[in-house]
Amino acid sequence: MRVTDILDTAQYVVDKDGRQTAVLLDVHSWQVLRHLLEEITEDEHLGKLMAEVADEETLTAEDARKAYEAYLSEA
Repeated sequence: MRVTDILDTAQYVVDKDGRQTAVLLDVHSWQVLRHLLEEITEDEHLGKLMAEVADEETLTAEDARKAYEAYLSEA
């Protein structure tokens, strides 16, 4: 499901004057949107990790483990 497909499922809640006050998504669309947002967050964290270690030519196993644990704790 693409983002545009998710947006097409949106239903609007309106007040007595017809102004939109909220948006409803069906559960499946919400789950897909949430998954997409989680993937974006993971990609951002991974990008930060890659930038942090970019200057390192090599990481020892212990340093790599610590960097990965730090990445997981932020995710």
